[in-house]
Amino acid sequence: MKYIRSYYKFTLLLVMVLIVGFAVISIVNYQVTKASVLRTIIKQDLPLTMNNIYSDLSAELTRPLLVASSMATDTFLKDWVIDGEKNEDRIRKYLFDIKEKYGFFSTFFVSAHSLKYYHFKGVNKVISPTDSHDVWYYRFMNLKQNYDFEVDVNEASQGILTIFINYRVEDKTGKLLGVTGVGLKVDSVSDSIKEYKQRYSRNVFLTNREGVIQVHQNRALIQHMTVFQLTGLRQSQLNHLLKLKEPFNFEYRSNGDKILANARYIKQLDWLLFVEQSESASLKEARLNLWRTIIIGSIVSAIVIAIMLLILNRYKKVLEEIAVSDELTGCANRRKLEEEYTRFVYRNERLNLPFSFILLDLDHFKKVNDTLGHLHGDHVLKTIAQSLADIVRPTDILVRWGGDEFSILTDCNEEDACLMAERIRKIVSNIHWPKIRDNGNDPRNDVTASLGVATYRPAETLAALQDRADKALYIGKKQGGNQVNLAT
Repeated sequence: MKYIRSYYKFTLLLVMVLIVGFAVISIVNYQVTKASVLRTIIKQDLPLTMNNIYSDLSAELTRPLLVASSMATDTFLKDWVIDGEKNEDRIRKYLFDIKEKYGFFSTFFVSAHSLKYYHFKGVNKVISPTDSHDVWYYRFMNLKQNYDFEVDVNEASQGILTIFINYRVEDKTGKLLGVTGVGLKVDSVSDSIKEYKQRYSRNVFLTNREGVIQVHQNRALIQHMTVFQLTGLRQSQLNHLLKLKEPFNFEYRSNGDKILANARYIKQLDWLLFVEQSESASLKEARLNLWRTIIIGSIVSAIVIAIMLLILNRYKKVLEEIAVSDELTGCANRRKLEEEYTRFVYRNERLNLPFSFILLDLDHFKKVNDTLGHLHGDHVLKTIAQSLADIVRPTDILVRWGGDEFSILTDCNEEDACLMAERIRKIVSNIHWPKIRDNGNDPRNDVTASLGVATYRPAETLAALQDRADKALYIGKKQGGNQVNLAT
């Protein structure tokens, strides 16, 4: 049948539809999730993290700025300078007390008159415009602003990298007396940056307005790397960012990964805060969900496919049986006979094995239908078919030829086929039919069988073999039936 021949194509098509459909749904779902996650990060998570870190850093760095401001307005410091910077122990103790009180790494004062660099340990040096470590002082003087943040090594403390908060000290007339301030270890601020990374799973760093990195968890980048080199941000974008009051979003690629970044200008510090997150890290959970979906979906699909194949195989067998069997008796039909005939012929030609064709027609069967009805007639056919099935061998093919005719394809020679036909005749004649009414003759008892036997001849077609058996059968019919005749 056409549907049976298309079975494997149909099965393959269903499997492909399931696989492709599941793959498409999984990929689309991942892409939708990815877009949603990235949108949430850019629009909500990064700005929220930025605000939290901005508040924390502002508080952390504003406190030393306020202390430096109070030092710059302290009358003791101003009076001491105006009085000629006498008794250096007084300024050393003053700086030491502030350091201890607030826990700063360093406190200092640079006199504009003597250019002495006072430290909480004493006089550190006299600054000079030719000393590269003193460039900060002259640069700050040229800025014409009250305070500044500067990252530099601390010469007075073993060259440790320090964030200095510099503040101008002026007298009542506005005359410059010097610069005072405090110092924080870069490492202490970097530790805060590391804590932010652990807390928010995001990288954080700070740059000055020129884009030079001032604070980063990787100390090797501080003062040696710019945000332009690190992120690919352009100078025009940085200039635009300095004018914005709100965070600025941008993206760049690093080592093949897309980085989502958020930047903000901290006016109080005159620094830029950057918070960034790796896209691949952001989508880690989404990718895990994708793989979980694929694995679970594959298992479910495999189960569905297995169940589908079991059902299809079951119905395939049913269809195959229907295609080659008689619905009423369960015997093979003509299609099956034609298939098996080819096999019998092949065996005869290759192995020289004889086979025969027995054709059977029931005598007086019409009376059963006419008298008892077709239901009893069908019962007679099924009973006789079962009786024939009980005596034929597994290698024989029992066929309902049509109506009340049956045929048997058997691998017997002429003599054995005639003996089989005779046994069949006797069995049909001797079937015991249960009573269905109390009086009158039962037409089923009159049912007998006329049989024709024909043995295969080389190159003979099924039609020719059947025709010879049919002629032998009707010879017996004309002679009253209930007999076996051999075809000539």
